[in-house]
Amino acid sequence: MKGKAHCPHCKESVVVEVPDYVTGEQVATCPNCGMKFKVNVDEKYSWEDEAPMIHPSMHLRTKSIKPVIAGILLVMVFLSGIMVSGVLLFSFDSLNSINTPSEFVGTVVNGRGDGIEGINISVTGHPGLHAVTDSNGKFIIKDITSGKQKLYLTGEGYNSLTAEVFVLPWNITFPYEKFKMTAGNGETKQKSTLIKVLEFGPILSALIILFSTVALVGGIMAIMRKHYTIVFIGAIFGIISGIFTIIGIILGIIALVLLLLSKEEFEAKPKEVKY
Repeated sequence: MKGKAHCPHCKESVVVEVPDYVTGEQVATCPNCGMKFKVNVDEKYSWEDEAPMIHPSMHLRTKSIKPVIAGILLVMVFLSGIMVSGVLLFSFDSLNSINTPSEFVGTVVNGRGDGIEGINISVTGHPGLHAVTDSNGKFIIKDITSGKQKLYLTGEGYNSLTAEVFVLPWNITFPYEKFKMTAGNGETKQKSTLIKVLEFGPILSALIILFSTVALVGGIMAIMRKHYTIVFIGAIFGIISGIFTIIGIILGIIALVLLLLSKEEFEAKPKEVKY
């Protein structure tokens, strides 16, 4: 049978083994220093039955705050993802109903990506709104009503282009909007970047919510220091959802690093050491 005793040689409390069902004084071997000493299995101050199987020389590591911080960061990733998904679902509808005078900025380019000078731009349904591209292909239309609008672009030697755009209110511009015109005498169509985002908004919002929810589950598990695999997956999904929130990427990466540094704290039970 096994029990815990105090070795008089190395001064350590150790787990030793003596024959089963013996009584009185017995000779035991210290697993720590290898010396033999006597124990009295009848005296509780000298011998404790059913002793823990962890050797006294093995010290349990103290828990750090890393998993908790990682969990909080993943919860923050979830909250930022929910905010962005809400913006994608509702903001464009709200912006489209404002109908306030604003301005629209864009660039007209050819197949090589070079700006085209002298392209005429008009706004469908608003004959008084007109613009012409400069030497860099850039143009600006002032006093255009915010919301969805259609632009009609024409130029000598190029196919006419009907572009569906979304004008932001309060003179907020998206300066990277480009309209590609091709050589010919026909007609082409194009949708602006904001219009494309608007069309895929519900799907994109659903994906962000899904990824953010996985990050939330991982964050809760990290705070509880349970199920490291789930926590790790949650951090990865948090980074992915963070792509749409910018700050979420940073928070997700920091959380992942903290989790990698504290992986051993997620071990459910210490391993049994046999002598």
